[in-house]
Amino acid sequence: MNVLLIDVDQKFPNLALMKISAWHKKKGDAAGFNVNNPDKVYISTVFTWHKAKALGMANFYKSLGCEVEIGGSGIDLKKTLPDEIEHIMPDYSLYGIRYSIGFTSRGCIRNCPWCIVPKKEGSIRNHAPIDEFYVPRWRKLILYDNNFLASPKWYENLRELIARKIKVSFNQGLDIRLINQENARLLSKVHYYDDQFKDRRLYFSFDLLQIEDQMLKGIETLEKAGIPRSHLMFYVLVGFNTTYGEDLYRLNLLMKERVLPYVMPYNNRHDSYYPHLARWINRSVYNLVPWEEYKSGNSQEIIKELEVK
Repeated sequence: MNVLLIDVDQKFPNLALMKISAWHKKKGDAAGFNVNNPDKVYISTVFTWHKAKALGMANFYKSLGCEVEIGGSGIDLKKTLPDEIEHIMPDYSLYGIRYSIGFTSRGCIRNCPWCIVPKKEGSIRNHAPIDEFYVPRWRKLILYDNNFLASPKWYENLRELIARKIKVSFNQGLDIRLINQENARLLSKVHYYDDQFKDRRLYFSFDLLQIEDQMLKGIETLEKAGIPRSHLMFYVLVGFNTTYGEDLYRLNLLMKERVLPYVMPYNNRHDSYYPHLARWINRSVYNLVPWEEYKSGNSQEIIKELEVK
């Protein structure tokens, strides 16, 4: 069977498509992004704004007589892979990457109103052992767990990461509210990195004003465990249910605490203010130009220099 895989987003490696590819290749089928005369087509999109494009592709291939499967959180939050595909070693050659990707847990203990995880995955639970998706010879792993420290096996998994000296990126962020002396001590021994495996990085979020005290306590606990503040990055959701002033308050607080902020504009906000704010923070312009000066447009030469880099 010829199996065509279509990643509508093309933003980052699609884990579901890698698993589908591995399953079909195990059966002896030809599977990939450039398969001619397909008998079956899998179309996946993570983002809702690509839904119309994905459905259009599905209709096109159906008109050619192909069997079509379409999925991803951008299409259907409840659709999942069969267990025999979900728990297979991904086909990393599909994207030519040399690091592993996977979930040790699914779901989350939180119920944030902007997040699709509660609807898609429900409460926290174990999902898979690290060896199910980890390739030892690369020693690099990106974990997609939505709340790793809330997982029933967080302790065992951290111990394993430490013992095997795996370079790991907690890509979706850790919950600063769950930081305590025990997990901070273990995290200090983990070979944690950003998702490019270049800089030492632990990701967290500061999306709610009401967790300020817990956030400050978590930073202090991590620092006491030996993790430098410069290793900490905080995602900051803006444009959902906060004012401009509240957004700036959170960002200024993170800068004051000497940790890295990263602005995440809410998807459905088209206010030009938010991309402007994200650019000031995410490109580290805030280290050079105050917000009032930046938003007034009096720093164009610095901005042009940054655009070239």
